[in-house]
Amino acid sequence: MKELKPEERFIRFYETDKPYGCFSNFAKYPIFLNNKDWATTEHYFQAQKFVGTEYEEEVRLASTPMEAARLGRDRNKPLRKDWEEYKVQVMREALIAKVEQHPSIKSILLSTGDCTIVEHTTNDAYWGDGGNGQGQNMLGKLLMEIRNSLEEYVPEFFLPQWIVFPDIHPFSIGWRMGAGEGYLMYLWEWRKKQSPEALKEYDEYFTPPEEWAEARKIREAHKNKNEEEKQ
Repeated sequence: MKELKPEERFIRFYETDKPYGCFSNFAKYPIFLNNKDWATTEHYFQAQKFVGTEYEEEVRLASTPMEAARLGRDRNKPLRKDWEEYKVQVMREALIAKVEQHPSIKSILLSTGDCTIVEHTTNDAYWGDGGNGQGQNMLGKLLMEIRNSLEEYVPEFFLPQWIVFPDIHPFSIGWRMGAGEGYLMYLWEWRKKQSPEALKEYDEYFTPPEEWAEARKIREAHKNKNEEEKQ
């Protein structure tokens, strides 16, 4: 069994079309907050910089989250004086609404167990990790804070078998006895508890190496052949 490095239990996200991109504020998960509809959490966050002014509504109605971000970063607009001390709470409110109002997001967040969640980008060293791990990763920290506070939260997570046991070949007897077999049992039991949405993110994030991908094809072929013979 491989001794895992801490960073191997990280879930990194940024682009909305990549695995776990649903955690991004740009992901198209609308929220209802303060008696208003917001197209994304980015819309809500940026608009609160101008709360109580005409600019709040301008940002709320922005056509895209990118446009909302552009408007929110426009320093020609009057930024609220207490923004620096209040911005983390604003983000927390938006994320809580997103998790509570979208069961799929909640299930995906819960599925990360005790993994470290990281917004991985060179574009932001405050909300993200700065691209080199030196950033504050405040978005990731808030997501973990919310995850850990959920009633259904269970602090467990199982990496794919090829990461934990890289020296055991896919067709090795090691998967039918010893540590390999034991780990697979725990992994499969854990997978059965996850939602289809959570498993989709997991399987796309942890892509199997070539020999495992080939082994899957062979197993699927045998399975299909056996089913045909039964008919």
